[in-house]
Amino acid sequence: MKPKLESAYITVENMERALKFYKWFLKRSVIKKRESLYLFNINGFRLFLFDHNQEEEEVHYGDNCLLSFEVEDAEKMKAQIEEQGLDIVFPLKEILDNIVFEFQDPEGNHIEVYSKISK
Repeated sequence: MKPKLESAYITVENMERALKFYKWFLKRSVIKKRESLYLFNINGFRLFLFDHNQEEEEVHYGDNCLLSFEVEDAEKMKAQIEEQGLDIVFPLKEILDNIVFEFQDPEGNHIEVYSKISK
């Protein structure tokens, strides 16, 4: 099971300001997914802007880009991460059409892992 990088999240404090900048910078339109989440499609790579205030999540700025890796089976990968002794910092949860969790890498970075929900 090889991880595949397809998307990243940038946490923002002011969504209006962030949308204005990223629309300009990326020269792309944005797709609103929900109040706290906006998506830019960059040639198949998904860049999300996430307003943590809408979700009442704490953020430490300066280290807020969350890499998100798709795997075949998030539950199996979570078990493998735990076997490595790494901390799960966001429990396995269904979000939109994904099963998602986050762990802290050995350097202290948070990494998201997800798999698609089969329908």
